[in-house]
Order: sequence, then C-alpha cells, then structure tokens
Amino acid sequence: MLPAKERITTILEAAIKEMELLSVMSADIAKPDDFITSLHGMTVYRACGMSLQYITESFVKIRNLAGKDYFKPYKGIPWEQVFGMRNFLSHEYGEVDAEGIFNTVKTDIPLLLETARAMKQDAVNG
Repeated sequence: MLPAKERITTILEAAIKEMELLSVMSADIAKPDDFITSLHGMTVYRACGMSLQYITESFVKIRNLAGKDYFKPYKGIPWEQVFGMRNFLSHEYGEVDAEGIFNTVKTDIPLLLETARAMKQDAVNG
C-alpha cells in the first residue's frame, strides 16, 4: 500500500482528470433544460451525475485518510457539502434534478478543480 501522501496525490490526480472530463463532457450544456430535452442531454446528465459521485467520493477518501483538518487551508470550498453530496448522489439519486447538476457542474466544479490542483501541488511540495 502506498504511503498516505502518495495515496492522496494519486486520488487528487484522478479527481482532477475526472473534473476536466466533466467540463469537456458538459461543454455544450448551456442551461438545465439541455439535460432533459434530448437523448444526448439525458446521457450527459447521467454521466455528469456519475462523475460528480466519483469526484465527491475522492474527497471523502482523502478525508478518511488525512482527517477533516487536511481541508482547513482550502477555505473557498464548502467541504461538508462536498462530503454530503457524495451520500446524496449515492443514496438519493431520484431526488437529484437537472438544475442542481447544472449549477454544480458549471459553478462549483471550476472552483473545486482549481482547489484540487492547489491541493495536489501542496501535497507534492509538502
């Protein structure tokens, strides 16, 4: 098993790649209704949901490895909501709606991606 620092770096790398993929995959989605008005949109919607589940699970894994204090330097992210989103996406998927996925993908993921890149850099340098 890898040491915790290397595991955290590996998890962050995978989460970063997934967020980059999520941005590309959802690039042609301009409004929440775009997720529900075509087969393509519905496919992207479902893929976005799975990507968000993977991404949030990655941060839960980091929390489990390093503890909640690991996230304190990264104040721009509502970490408890990130951890909670993982459970919501996993257990309440029927309650997820197009507007929530849209807002998360278009508003929250860019900031989370920037933060994850900083976290990775700090992990590599620290």
